[in-house]
Amino acid sequence: MLNGYAMLMATIVALVLAQAPAKTPIETAHLTVAPSASAAAVAVGGKVTLALDITPKPKMHVYAPGQTGYIAIALTLDAAPAFTAGKAKYPAGEKFVMPALNETMLVYAKPFRIAQDVTLKSAAGPTITIKGTLRYQACDDQICFLPKTVPVEWVVRITP
Repeated sequence: MLNGYAMLMATIVALVLAQAPAKTPIETAHLTVAPSASAAAVAVGGKVTLALDITPKPKMHVYAPGQTGYIAIALTLDAAPAFTAGKAKYPAGEKFVMPALNETMLVYAKPFRIAQDVTLKSAAGPTITIKGTLRYQACDDQICFLPKTVPVEWVVRITP
């Protein structure tokens, strides 16, 4: 019985450790941005998916990729020799009609996730810090605000 319990506890601990710890969300005047990673640790040659869970504040929206004439939200990772990054993946935007302009736009007004795969090429220490920026222009139902660039980062542990 004790061996079964010990195995169960070891399995639970392994599952918890497999997920990257959640970082403190970043608050802006327009959005809440929560970085996370698909795994807390990765081996050289392995892949990890970096994510930003983004929640627009009430009555706010940001522009989705593909919307012309406005600054669409964009995640850009800082280049580094230790990893290669795939393209960021964005969900489909929702159509939003702006009556004052008589325009239909592609926006995010509800929580959404941006994900980007990264493959580790080398490691110089026990962890790798991957930095980048999130650029967006937010609007509410009355005005559009100046574009904003928010620094983001993920720390991933390196496994042998």
